[in-house]
Amino acid sequence: MTYSFQMAAKDAPYEYRRPPVDLTRGWAGLSAATAAVTRFDMVSASLPAVLKGVTYRDLLYRMEASSSSAIEGVEASARQLIMDEVLAGTEEAVTRDEQVREAARSLAAMNEAAELPAKRPITPSFLFKVHTTLMEGAPGAHPGKFRKPPYVGYAAGRPAVDSALVQKCMDDLLEFMAEDPGQEGPLVRVAIAHAQFELIHPFHDGNGRMGRMLMPLHLMRAGATTEPNLVLSGQLYANREDYRHLLANLHKRGTSEDWVAWVEFMLKVMREQAVEHAGYFLLIRKAFDALSKATVAAAGQRAADHLLPRFLSTPAFTVPSIAGDETRVTVRKWLDKLVTAKVVKVERPGVRRRATIYVCPGLMNVLGRK
Repeated sequence: MTYSFQMAAKDAPYEYRRPPVDLTRGWAGLSAATAAVTRFDMVSASLPAVLKGVTYRDLLYRMEASSSSAIEGVEASARQLIMDEVLAGTEEAVTRDEQVREAARSLAAMNEAAELPAKRPITPSFLFKVHTTLMEGAPGAHPGKFRKPPYVGYAAGRPAVDSALVQKCMDDLLEFMAEDPGQEGPLVRVAIAHAQFELIHPFHDGNGRMGRMLMPLHLMRAGATTEPNLVLSGQLYANREDYRHLLANLHKRGTSEDWVAWVEFMLKVMREQAVEHAGYFLLIRKAFDALSKATVAAAGQRAADHLLPRFLSTPAFTVPSIAGDETRVTVRKWLDKLVTAKVVKVERPGVRRRATIYVCPGLMNVLGRK
């Protein structure tokens, strides 16, 4: 299927079509990438039982929002997002850094996207809803709408699919994403769909972050993972020059060789990211075990049962934010004991209406990394 308008060569928009390459060819990186993704999925599946119900979202999504935003030139670390969350939960007026605010919108959109039931298809209305969250308050973003004429979108520095054809192209792409993977398997299809989304560039703004947000959803729906948890922006940021260059080649030429180079690149990204995330989960389990022992020794088992899942969900907190069904007096006593034992520390003392902010360093050093 091909959609394009005839224009002068230098102004020609991207011509959308299914890739001119046999998807069942022998992909050099497919076996290793599949093995790495399978191992990652097994490690991830064991987390909730080991970590008292804490899931991949608490552990990965802030880093993903940070890295995906960084690809677009928005610098906000996972630690900054954690601190932004705890400050936003206080009653005081907080002046938020604009770049942190933008990355926080990415995080909110990712969490919203992850709520889509596994058996529900990805539809334009779903994309509109997530895009609205992502671009809330952003000037000129036209949240929740595909672009239309006369607006011209640009992908990889060149005109994207003509605005008049965006809807048709997206319908075909979403149909491709919903198809059962053939002999090529899910990873190859996810690599191709991501490139097509970016080259269609369906929205006025936010296309890069939306496209990267869709990959873990597609991986799950295609059967590669059991949850939408294989987020890839860390490796894409680390290899951002190749990422941009190979996408540009698909736009400029789009030969079978260009598509093979792109898919092999993405298979490498998926393999390396899966290995990195699996190692990261094991590191968290090690930190959690050490924290569990220290918390029980300092404040008792009841305190550990209540506090540890909350520390993992957010290693920066106030008494009200982690009190739950316990009284604030009880929680404050537990925290006093943990501060004395150097399990947690006071990040910012409370003054008048300013709440005391605590940090669990052992987890912040892991969860708050880039």
